[in-house]
Amino acid sequence: MSKIESEALGGVFPLSPQSCPGEVISFYLKRIRQRGAYHFMISETYTDRGVLKSRDLMDLGPDPSIYVEYFDPRGFAFQSVIEENLKMAGVEFCPDDIERIFKPFLRPDIRRIIENFDRSRRSRSKIACNHELCPGQRMVHIFDARRLYYLRFGRFDSGELGLKHWKFLNVFLCKSRDEIESDLDLMEQQLPPGEYAAYVYASLGLTLLFPRHIRDYPSAIDRDNVDRRVLSELCKINSDADFFIGVQHENGSLHEYLKKYAWLYFDSEFRTGPSLADFRFTGRPVNPAPVRPIISLQDAFSIFEISAEQFSRIGGRELTSIFRRKAKKIHPDTGGEHEDFLRLSQAYEQLMEIKKRK
Repeated sequence: MSKIESEALGGVFPLSPQSCPGEVISFYLKRIRQRGAYHFMISETYTDRGVLKSRDLMDLGPDPSIYVEYFDPRGFAFQSVIEENLKMAGVEFCPDDIERIFKPFLRPDIRRIIENFDRSRRSRSKIACNHELCPGQRMVHIFDARRLYYLRFGRFDSGELGLKHWKFLNVFLCKSRDEIESDLDLMEQQLPPGEYAAYVYASLGLTLLFPRHIRDYPSAIDRDNVDRRVLSELCKINSDADFFIGVQHENGSLHEYLKKYAWLYFDSEFRTGPSLADFRFTGRPVNPAPVRPIISLQDAFSIFEISAEQFSRIGGRELTSIFRRKAKKIHPDTGGEHEDFLRLSQAYEQLMEIKKRK
């Protein structure tokens, strides 16, 4: 499948004159799992007594590109069955709506032309100025904000999300819960597998629950402790009525929207070495990090104040405990030197890699 480009991501909240003036109906592409395989669905967000809800309109199957017909060098059209199904569903639409849905599945040369003309921009982007969007931002769920923050900037929330209004959060307006989950799902497909655990850790705000000297290094935190926090935070969201506005959900088993994050977290490991703050996922090339000098194994033993024989006897958890104890003493936030902390982190990375290979 070609790279999915989401025009905007959104949140869910009741409509208000400040957040979304007028009736809003929008179409979006959703990926769902059916009978062990992924299918794509055309769905819509609609209003029901002032609340944003969603419904499915048409199953496109595993390959929506089969509905596109090409003619001439740059001509294309969509099969008539698309319009027929939408009309049978009783919804109003225009050609740009269909084009936006199928854009990720068009030939690359055709897609570039469409992007140049920018004909598939959402009309909702014109509805309000920044000062009108601020009341809506206050209703954005923090889990939505943290997910988008990490996906867009490759950063975790250290409390700054609540300090001011962020322009990028304006795209949370006028979307149902299902639409935001679908948009985020398409963006999450582009995350490197090595970042899954860190993404969930950051999205749940766990960086705010641990001491400053270790929270940027989740691999250095006792994994059982982090596991419990992940499950606890997911359960809190699962019982949060504000998160499920417009969705039928009884507080009980974990909702499908949230099960995915349990799978992403428990099926992956934290990276060792770079801190969580070093992760970058912006969709744009970034300057490579400078190559750090390799610490010899003997230097690593010296930094940890253990001998080779002691190292062979201790396990990974004990090694992590030593790291946390030393990090607390020499972290720059507690008056230590940055270079000393960096060497400690590098030594920890090297020794942990050896333990993992055994």
